Amino acid sequence: MDLEETTGPKGNCGSRACRTDACPVLDLLLGAVGAVAGGALGYLLFFAIARHGFYAMVLPGALAGLCCGALSGRKSVPLGILCGILGLAAGVLTEWRFAPFVKDHRLSFFLAHLHQLNRVSQIMIALGGGFAFWFGLGREGGVWPRRRGRPVSS
Repeated sequence: MDLEETTGPKGNCGSRACRTDACPVLDLLLGAVGAVAGGALGYLLFFAIARHGFYAMVLPGALAGLCCGALSGRKSVPLGILCGILGLAAGVLTEWRFAPFVKDHRLSFFLAHLHQLNRVSQIMIALGGGFAFWFGLGREGGVWPRRRGRPVSS
């Protein structure tokens, strides 16, 4: 048994459960929940800010990525890709609810005519998706490091 198995990579823990890679499924699940919650929060904040005359279409995507990265506790490219897709979807849905086409208010019509949105809207939605990907990649330890397992007292 090597030293890392008995002490853990970052401290005194007698169990493998203390390792940062102990439960990647839980980390991915927490990240996905954070992405959905962040996208919803960004949607609500967008409309609150829009009432004051500001166009913050980047918010739904960026908050999806920030919340995902904060809760995931690890770096993960698949989670970043998932957040990028969710960020784009949140931006498109927010734009549809904010300014649907006059000719037809259905989502299917809006999606079929996304290329007809003005350039500023397209760029802001794309930036939101880019930020969602970047922030959704996360970092080792996350924002709130979670202790895994019980530490062994010396």
